[in-house]
Amino acid sequence: MNETFRLEPIHLLIPLISGLIGWLTNWVAIKMLFHPKKPLNFGFFVLQGVFIKRQKALAQKLADAVEENLFSHQDIHDKLTSPEFLGTILPLIGVHLEDLITNKLVKLHPLLAMIPESMIQGIKEMILKEFEIFLPEIMEGASEALQKQIDIKKVIKEKIEAFEVNQLESLLFQIMKSEFKMIEYVGGVLGLFIGLFQLGLLYWM
Repeated sequence: MNETFRLEPIHLLIPLISGLIGWLTNWVAIKMLFHPKKPLNFGFFVLQGVFIKRQKALAQKLADAVEENLFSHQDIHDKLTSPEFLGTILPLIGVHLEDLITNKLVKLHPLLAMIPESMIQGIKEMILKEFEIFLPEIMEGASEALQKQIDIKKVIKEKIEAFEVNQLESLLFQIMKSEFKMIEYVGGVLGLFIGLFQLGLLYWM
């Protein structure tokens, strides 16, 4: 213990200033995610918001991550060819078939209006059975066509690159406002404890 050391009120500034520095450091770090928006050249380094400076690289990384881990053409294929999805398509086809047979085909020739209801239902059921057979093949072909025409990774990358920085900043801060505040407070609390530790060292040494 340092017997010559006397705790004065001014010494309390040490933990207070340390806490302020901790809070301010984290606040600046959060702001530097998007600021400054325009690069500031200091000669030996360029200062710019992390998201702005790395937006293209971030877009590429996110696009890779999404396609590899979250959403891919295989997911589309599995959904389009799943029995559950096909089961929702067939009733829609049945509705349109009934409208086609009972309403639109009658206009081709008046005699078609004389077709018995039982025959109409038979035709409808027969066509639906055919659809049940080749509908999976149609969905398989649709999946392959989508894979050729839509590059998921490219679409995601272009969307992120074209995203306005102000919109991205606003969106991120709306979602993570409380988390960012917590980071600031944690910085302040840690700074305060460091200041108290320094004060303790002065007292005991």
